[in-house]
Amino acid sequence: MIEKIKKSGYPLEIEISGLLDKEYTVFNTKYYFDKEGKQGRDIDIHAMPLKDYGYEDLKPLHLRIDIAIECKKSETHAWVFFTRPNKFLDALDFSGQYKTSVPRVSTDSFERLIRKCLKPHYRKFERIAIAYDEIKKEKDSSSRRDIFEAVHQLLKFTCYEIHESFIRRSKLTDLPLGHELIFVFFPILVFDGDMFEVTFDSGKPRLNRRNHILVSTRYRCPYCQEVRSFIVDVVHRSYFSEFMKILDTDYYEMMKNILKNRYGLMKEAKETRIKFLEKSVRFSVEK
Repeated sequence: MIEKIKKSGYPLEIEISGLLDKEYTVFNTKYYFDKEGKQGRDIDIHAMPLKDYGYEDLKPLHLRIDIAIECKKSETHAWVFFTRPNKFLDALDFSGQYKTSVPRVSTDSFERLIRKCLKPHYRKFERIAIAYDEIKKEKDSSSRRDIFEAVHQLLKFTCYEIHESFIRRSKLTDLPLGHELIFVFFPILVFDGDMFEVTFDSGKPRLNRRNHILVSTRYRCPYCQEVRSFIVDVVHRSYFSEFMKILDTDYYEMMKNILKNRYGLMKEAKETRIKFLEKSVRFSVEK
């Protein structure tokens, strides 16, 4: 029985949760509704940082950062990721992972400015995975789709939690004047097993063991009905403590960038809301 427990994903989920506990509020098996599959599901870990990164200095702007984690373990299959040069430009490359309370209009200066503020570790990777596979290490092993299923669980939960958070916010009656929410989400897949990057040199594949890989993908959000871009961190279990430091740096950098552009963002948010209101009035009159 002990051996079967070790082979399951639960010990890994508990281990990762334990590492997060000191610096995050952690929710395990967090419920969400899969609108696409029309059923309730749960994500392994949903967490929010406890550390004060200077949130008070941002007011009336508010930066919220969440992470979602799926944990997987495999002794029978190696995970391989096929990468290409990373052409990361700005937050448009992970447009499905952030949302602001400022409405979007065609001439949206606020959106352009906030994209310049959100510069996570993604841009530091020279290569990014655009495909993946699970290779059998034993002949009698059955086929697996753990990567695909975990990635899509993360995308679905990300869309759900962002959507629900803004629904809850819309019901609040005591928000301060000029309050604007900037919500950023990091979907993360933690793996305990053999993990490799595949590159090609003159048509010949090269295999390199990796402990951290980015996966680029797109997904049609069932709430906004738009196809959005996502970047999923795939992190080996042995590297997770180091990865937490990377996230910590991201939080500080984003906070610093938003604080630096605070007055510009507040000005653009106000002007964007005026444009949105004028557009809505024109549409109502024409209708």
